[in-house]
Amino acid sequence: MDAPPVPSASPSRQIEHMKPSIPLRSPGSPPRPRPQRYCSGIARAGSSSRIRKLALLSAFALGSLTAGLTAPSSLEAQDATAIMERAAERYRSMASFCAEFRQEVRNDLMRQTTRSRGELCQARPDRFEMRFTDPEGDRIVADGEFVWVYFPSVDDGQVFRSSFAATGGRFDLHREFLSDPGRRYESTLEGTELVGGRQAHVISLEPLEASPYLRARIWVATDDPVILQLEIVEEEGIVRELELFGLVLNAAIPGERFRFVPPPGVQVITR
Repeated sequence: MDAPPVPSASPSRQIEHMKPSIPLRSPGSPPRPRPQRYCSGIARAGSSSRIRKLALLSAFALGSLTAGLTAPSSLEAQDATAIMERAAERYRSMASFCAEFRQEVRNDLMRQTTRSRGELCQARPDRFEMRFTDPEGDRIVADGEFVWVYFPSVDDGQVFRSSFAATGGRFDLHREFLSDPGRRYESTLEGTELVGGRQAHVISLEPLEASPYLRARIWVATDDPVILQLEIVEEEGIVRELELFGLVLNAAIPGERFRFVPPPGVQVITR
């Protein structure tokens, strides 16, 4: 995938008020502060359109950048779309992957920043899991039929379930950014930057069609065209940053990782 607010409302209304970590519209009343650990930095509930923002993360988290932006001497010869096409080709050959993630969500309007971390695994075409270690126990699972969003750090009595088809495939991070990039985005190569000790191209993206975000940036490794980091600016001005590290391509992932069974007594809310 901090100091998110604690609204004085029912559990379902609490989730609606988690503005720093959820791509929801502004709540009707200002929330009160709450301890930092109670936010995963991902959309926690709501309509399928809100759930679709999870993987652009959702929640998306920025780890350690160790160098400033630099312009390579051959920048003029570089082409952002060509780099993205190479990355797209790389991921077309990939059946699965796992990576650790660090996520940061900034809401400058509310002067709040939330951070989370954990492990993310995906098996194409329709299996996905985001398992949080901070806050521990929070989980997002796509099992091929449904997307389950369970955040006991917010409310351990509810789990939200949406049709996978309704997400439009947005849990596939690479498909979201690398599927037909020349048609879907106006891309600009900004330079190179170190991400976790690896040199990466920094590419800014302006959507050319309907999108759940206003603009984005991706960091693509120069030695192997894989995405190392993402930054997304949403409609409300919320900035989500996600860093992936320890990436394992074509990982053998146990099927149990993509199963979710609601704990006893937990209410299932279908969206």
